[in-house]
Amino acid sequence: VFISGDGKFKIRTLRGTGDYSSADKTIDFNDINLKNISKTPLGGVRNDITINHSKDYGQDQFLSSVNPTADSTSEGNTVAGYRQTLKLKMDADIIDSTTATKLAEAYMEVFKDRKVIISFDCMRAKYNDLEIGDIILFSNWDSSIKIYGDAMGTDYYKIISISKKPNSSSIKAIKVS
Repeated sequence: VFISGDGKFKIRTLRGTGDYSSADKTIDFNDINLKNISKTPLGGVRNDITINHSKDYGQDQFLSSVNPTADSTSEGNTVAGYRQTLKLKMDADIIDSTTATKLAEAYMEVFKDRKVIISFDCMRAKYNDLEIGDIILFSNWDSSIKIYGDAMGTDYYKIISISKKPNSSSIKAIKVS
């Protein structure tokens, strides 16, 4: 949820990583000044999700809980592993275990990995129409700049922060594909 440039409240939902097939705008690397490339904090990773459901309002307690298989990616010994189990426990007004399991799996998909964040300045006003939640692609990326060892591909990024000036803007975007 965010307030758009025209002062209206807007909502942009996060989709699954394979559900992005087009961008709102393609940004030419030659039009930007790259500030930094980082990852979301390790403390934001959650790879063990428990959903409490089927609340008994008379006893004011949840009768059931689900915990799908924890993600082992973040627990491994490899470069991508963190050897940490970071738990998320959540109460939900859900009656059945199937829905609670699907909710836990959806949260697992979103929170199990650290995401790449790119911060940059657009040196021209041609990107000032972008808003929080817009999906962007990059073109003409400098091949000598790797993103944690990987070349920039056709990855989609979602704008999570934007600050505009009459002739430029500063953007922070998170990788979503």
